[in-house]
Amino acid sequence: MFPGITTPSPIQEWAATVPLTPEPTLVVVEDLTGSGKTEAALILAQRLMAAGRADGVFVALPTMATANAMFGRLASSYRGLFVAEGQPSLALAHGRAHLDPRFRATIPTDVMEPSRPVADPADEPAESHCAAWLADDRRKALLAQVGVGTLDQALMAVLPVRHAALRLHGLSRKVLVVDEVHAYDAYMRRELRTLLEFHAALGGSAVLLSATLPQAIRADLVAAFRRGLGAPKAVPCSAAYPLATCVTAAELQETPCSAREGLPRRIGVTRLSDAPAALERIKAAADAGAAVAWIRNTVDDAIAAHEALRALGVETILFHARFAMVDRLAIEAEVMRRFGRDSNGEIRRRVVVATQVIEQSLDLDFDLMVTDLAPVDLLIQRAGRLWRHRREGRVLVAPELLVVAPEPVAEPSADWIAASQPGTAAVYRDPALLWRSARTLFAQGAIATPEDMRPLVEAAYDDQAEGAVPYALAAAAASAAGKDQAATGVARQNLMRLERPYVREAGLWEPDTRTPTRLEEQPQVTLRLAQLRDGAVVPYAEDEDEGRAWALSEVRIAAHRIASCPVPAGLECAVEAAKSGWGRWERESAQLFVALLERRPEGYLVPALDRAGLPAGLHYSAETGLRRQQ
Repeated sequence: MFPGITTPSPIQEWAATVPLTPEPTLVVVEDLTGSGKTEAALILAQRLMAAGRADGVFVALPTMATANAMFGRLASSYRGLFVAEGQPSLALAHGRAHLDPRFRATIPTDVMEPSRPVADPADEPAESHCAAWLADDRRKALLAQVGVGTLDQALMAVLPVRHAALRLHGLSRKVLVVDEVHAYDAYMRRELRTLLEFHAALGGSAVLLSATLPQAIRADLVAAFRRGLGAPKAVPCSAAYPLATCVTAAELQETPCSAREGLPRRIGVTRLSDAPAALERIKAAADAGAAVAWIRNTVDDAIAAHEALRALGVETILFHARFAMVDRLAIEAEVMRRFGRDSNGEIRRRVVVATQVIEQSLDLDFDLMVTDLAPVDLLIQRAGRLWRHRREGRVLVAPELLVVAPEPVAEPSADWIAASQPGTAAVYRDPALLWRSARTLFAQGAIATPEDMRPLVEAAYDDQAEGAVPYALAAAAASAAGKDQAATGVARQNLMRLERPYVREAGLWEPDTRTPTRLEEQPQVTLRLAQLRDGAVVPYAEDEDEGRAWALSEVRIAAHRIASCPVPAGLECAVEAAKSGWGRWERESAQLFVALLERRPEGYLVPALDRAGLPAGLHYSAETGLRRQQ
């Protein structure tokens, strides 16, 4: 399955040799970034499939970008899960899967066109294969023997949406692999617990992967799986790290593992007081030829950092979620090309300014990492992109994580984080968690792996310890905790119950496009960017398939920023003609607008109005994405 691995890592060796019982099994793998957790999960999946316990595997990830990257990794290795003469199907399952050219290339044209005879599958040149019938709908994609997608596609199996039973059936005979299991909020964690409960009850097995999983969350996930098995509660208690936890109805085994050779290291951590200090350090590293990443916690902050670096003469790549899909996919590919496992030489001499899209699951390697303050588990994830691969000729002497944060004084003010980083305060609502993260991390001055991993995470998330919540931050911390409890309650109301799943009162049973898997505090609207060409309104993106071109032209933005996109006088008929090929829901949706771009020297003006009926000041370019200019 993995020709490039000559010596298995300790966690991979454990996965290949641990005794597996003929019962539904949950495995929780906690190990360092770069330890080979994904390969370990696939080894376990292959063993379960070989034993007749599963027919395939579904790998669930937190974002479309991470799912796309995993799809690329699996495309060349997934056949090793099956007998040599097999023709297994590999599907990408998320809302924009049909836009990924690699996935589209796996769908044989002779199968997609009924008028043509079906060729022998053995003659297909593509490494991966997906039948057109499976690929034409993300719900059916879960029926493929190997699926890669966002966790959302699996979670819809336990929400009262149409075709939920089809999704659950598709997963029931698969090993469910959930990567970056720490990365979800309270709402999605509650959904994941219910999914594990249903999956166990149907006889399925699951593998959960994380480098920074708090012990309390691990205990909740284990309890959910055993509840699905009808087994009594068993609480995992080992604080070892790395750790493999194996759970069945009969037992719970916790096995400490060694770290992979070459991974134990010490990453220096330095606090920077503000963005200007970060700019100075980044410019110095860039001038020396280093590969640098600066992770900002909001899109607006990322755009501001990108512009500030450009003003200093530093070449940057900006990567965030507010790009049209055609530009986002191109940027994602460029970032992987420059900073991925196989990158070398001059192409690495660049600075990436990004939001959390590069935080986890993407196999990226930087010489220097700069980041806004975040919860410590996420800071560890970001540090995992430092010196990830062995390389010759690095221009810096050692890996270093630079964290832009206020000093975590003993008695912080109520606006301790909001005063200097309002965007960070809005994204991570619990300032006490940020304060504990900063206090713990800066007190050590470094992250020593693997020995610091568990203590750092547990210290930051322990809000019951003496002095864990400073007086001035207590009200905001309590508010954040209340919102988490409310989100969990909303999820509980939305989810199906194992004892009575398919009943009318379980929910509205609406289409999955109207039943969210994520609790969005800020509703979003979608803009379909368009241009006027020869008197016709056409999509911003170019593609021979007009429907795909419109999808590639989409960009999302918070609904409070925009109320409408008025059509210029005289172009009403042209816009209606452009929408004539859309589906009924798309034509009538109040959350979908055609934005007819007006060309400007620096890009495009987006003709949008805010709620007061005034110009929203939105601009778009392929370099910076959708932004608001004063």
